[in-house]
Amino acid sequence: METLTIPCSRLRHKSMYVMSSHDCEDGACYDRYDATAYWCIETQKPLGPDGRPVHEDSCRDGRECCKRT
Repeated sequence: METLTIPCSRLRHKSMYVMSSHDCEDGACYDRYDATAYWCIETQKPLGPDGRPVHEDSCRDGRECCKRT
């Protein structure tokens, strides 16, 4: 069984601020290339307080600067 982890509450990306809906059939609108630009609200940069890049996959429990509130 896979354990779900929630990303750091300081992680941000532009899609969080856009309300839209897609009408795509069979995943025709799905793009496998993730071009999302992430940033940390603590640093206001694409690097976290620990100097490492921020991303949905890496800003999780276990990273020293990860906050859950």
